[in-house]
Amino acid sequence: MKKILIVSATLKSNFELSKELSEICLQLDAETQVISLENFMLPLYTDEIFNKEKNNYSDTIEALTQYFTNAQGLIICGPEYNGSSHPIITNAISWISVSTANWRDVFNNKISLVGTSSGGPGTKFLISMKMQLEHLGSVVMPRTINVSTSNPLNKDSAKKILNQFINLL
Repeated sequence: MKKILIVSATLKSNFELSKELSEICLQLDAETQVISLENFMLPLYTDEIFNKEKNNYSDTIEALTQYFTNAQGLIICGPEYNGSSHPIITNAISWISVSTANWRDVFNNKISLVGTSSGGPGTKFLISMKMQLEHLGSVVMPRTINVSTSNPLNKDSAKKILNQFINLL
């Protein structure tokens, strides 16, 4: 069974989207784990804070890294935030990349899918997250899942996208 990690930036609408995507993945015979980065609170990454606090957050980083490493595929859901990615996503990636010896294993050669539940179209989040994941070595699906108040989740469309995603794992 394919193992998919669904990461939500927040515990709000993107967490709800993550749970809906998880249900569809289960229908497609894939094993999912849904996490919210809000449950892995890390201080804002700076070199100074890292040098002072890395030992205090090593368990959190290790747990978060294991979720990513154990998955064959990643689905990242987050809102568009000031025309880009939500800061919690970038912060988590920063902590993982400087804290673990084999941090590339977290992203390298993984198939990824990006989704958003945003107040607007969320296009800038989708683009910026895709670029960041590709930079980290992930192969990112060209199609995305985009939800907003005026554009609710189309489950038939999501199922087709997720089926293609799962078949690539």
